[in-house]
Amino acid sequence: MTHTQRQQLANELGINENVAYMSQTRLVRNVQIRRGNEPCFSTEKRYNCEEDCEWSRSCRKLRAVWLR
Repeated sequence: MTHTQRQQLANELGINENVAYMSQTRLVRNVQIRRGNEPCFSTEKRYNCEEDCEWSRSCRKLRAVWLR
């Protein structure tokens, strides 16, 4: 999912707070919250996550700590 698609999804869910400037992590977590799910994207839970959600592929990628 591209950043533009994530922004559109956020807008559809009523998340309108500077979505264009929001980091991917914060954007996805806000979408998870709005959907009633735990905001677990890119947290330590990704190492033991067995769920196959729409974010799992990008969530499990290795990234520097300062990008989280």
